[in-house]
Amino acid sequence: MARIESEVKIGSLTASTSPQREARALIRLVAELGMGGAGGRCVVELAGPSLSPPAPGDSVQVSFGSGASATTVFTGEVQEVTRTATALRVAAVDALARLARFDVEAAYEAKTAGDIVKDVLSRAGVDPGTVHDGPTFPAYVLHKGPRALRHLRRLAELCGADLYADAEGKVCFATPDEQGAEHTFRYGEHILQLSLEDAPPAFDSAVVWGEGAASAQGAGKEHWLVSDLSSVSGKAAIGQGGAVAAGQEGERPLHVVDGAIRSGEAAQEIARARAAAVASRAVRGFLRVLGEPAVAPGDLVTIEDLPAEQPAPSRPPLRVRRVRHTLDAPGGFVTRMEF
Repeated sequence: MARIESEVKIGSLTASTSPQREARALIRLVAELGMGGAGGRCVVELAGPSLSPPAPGDSVQVSFGSGASATTVFTGEVQEVTRTATALRVAAVDALARLARFDVEAAYEAKTAGDIVKDVLSRAGVDPGTVHDGPTFPAYVLHKGPRALRHLRRLAELCGADLYADAEGKVCFATPDEQGAEHTFRYGEHILQLSLEDAPPAFDSAVVWGEGAASAQGAGKEHWLVSDLSSVSGKAAIGQGGAVAAGQEGERPLHVVDGAIRSGEAAQEIARARAAAVASRAVRGFLRVLGEPAVAPGDLVTIEDLPAEQPAPSRPPLRVRRVRHTLDAPGGFVTRMEF
C-alpha cells in the first residue's frame, strides 16, 4: 500500500507524516467539513508535548499529498490547545466560527440573496466560495442580536440552500443545483463500511406565500398590503426520481410564509428551491472508504457493484453533506461521507 503523506500548518509550525520533511511528527488527525448543524472542525495531535503551543486564532491548513499534487481538506483557525503526557493537541474550527462571533446590522434594497451573503461575508472578513444568487428581495434587514451566522442560516433555509465552509476556508451558500465533483466507489474495492436507507420526505411539495402587491400592481408597490395573496405565491411538487415540477402542489405540502418575499417570481423560485432541497435528502446514511481527500461537501457519489443484500439507493447519485478525514496508526487514512 502506498504511503499516505499529510501535512499540517499551524501558524509557523509544520507537522507531517513524511520522514523526509523537517517537521514535527503527526500522531493523529481528524478533519471534518459539513452542511447544517455545527460547522467544520479539525483535531491534530503532534509528537512532543514540550512544543511551544500555537495561539488561538492562528491559521490552520491540512493537506494530503505532496507538492503540486497536494489536496487541501481543511482551512481554519486554532480554537484550543491542550497538552497530554506525550503530545500537543490542537483543536481548530472553520470559517463559520468567525461568523458566529460577528455582529452585523444592515439594510438592503433590491438585492439578491447572494448579494446579501457576499456583503455579510465581506464585513466579517470571510472569503466567499460558491454563492447561489437566489431570489431578489426589494427590502431585507439584518438587525443586531442574532450573530451573522444565524442570519445567514435563516436566509439559507428560506432559499433552500446550505451554508458551509469549503476546504479552502471559503463560505459557500449553495443549493443542490450547484453540484460539486463526481466520485465513484466500488463495493469490495474502495468501501470499508456502508449504511444507506431511503428516507421518504415528510413533504411532497412546497407552497410559498409572501406579501405586497408588486406582482399585481407593479414595481414600487411591494409594501402594499393586499387581501388576495395569489399574485405573491408559488408552489412546486416533487415527482418521480426527485424531479421538481413548478406550479404544482402535492398532498403533503411544506408551507412557507415570509414577509421578505414580495413578488410572485421570488415566491415561485423559493418554492422550487425548497422542494429541490427536500428531494435531495431522500436517502440517508454514510459511507467509509479508503482515504479520498478529493471528496468535499456538495460532491456527488455513485456506488457500484452493491451486493444483493444491500439495496441500491433509490435516487443516485448521493449528495455529500458531511465529510470526515481521519489519519492515525490503528486505522490508517479513512474518509467517511454522510448523505
